[in-house]
Amino acid sequence: MDTLKPILTRYLENNKQLADVNTRAKDLREHRQTLELDLAAAYNESTLPAKIELNASKMVFQVKKPGEWKKGWSLSKKQLQNYLLEILPEHGEDVMKEIVRRHEHTLVADEYSFELKTLLE
Repeated sequence: MDTLKPILTRYLENNKQLADVNTRAKDLREHRQTLELDLAAAYNESTLPAKIELNASKMVFQVKKPGEWKKGWSLSKKQLQNYLLEILPEHGEDVMKEIVRRHEHTLVADEYSFELKTLLE
């Protein structure tokens, strides 16, 4: 236990610092989302350039208009199952079971995992 205490103390401090940074990042993301709503309103009301080179920062600001691009996607296990049952009513459940059987072993971790939880009183 004596060897664990200093490591655990540093772990707790690191976790607190990460929580603080994550809170700040969340606030910044929310602020960016507000700015993006303002940008969308500006682009919706007038014809503005879809590409602007920002020479000072060596970046390019690019606008993708609605209907002209596709979002990245992922499919939840539940959504996949629903699609399979809809498309293959007689075999969807069996196909889903086989997909799960083949995929589940790739999800088994081969390293430790550590978690901090709040004590419930």
